[in-house]
Amino acid sequence: MELLMALVIGSMFAAGTYMILRPSLIRVVLGFGLYSNAANLLLIACGGYSDALQAPFLRDGADGYMDPLPPDIILTAIVISFAVGALLLIVSYQVYVDHGTDDPENLPRDPLS
Repeated sequence: MELLMALVIGSMFAAGTYMILRPSLIRVVLGFGLYSNAANLLLIACGGYSDALQAPFLRDGADGYMDPLPPDIILTAIVISFAVGALLLIVSYQVYVDHGTDDPENLPRDPLS
């Protein structure tokens, strides 16, 4: 299972890199989305999961429990990546409305024009 997860995460990072390097702002936004989802999957994989571990409701003599910190970090990362992705989408849409293209090569070099 770990090998499959590593292959999925690696392919998501590779596809995200490919999309970010394409000359289109919408592909950059989609590539960022792939990057953020791959990072979240990486955090899940590093946190580990086992059916034998329980939620941290400790009783007397409880020895194996799951660390609650990785799911909290993942939830925070999901919220932050959603907000940044929404901001990127709005900015790229506004660039398209203002200049009529989403190709960065065809945008004017002067930021005030």
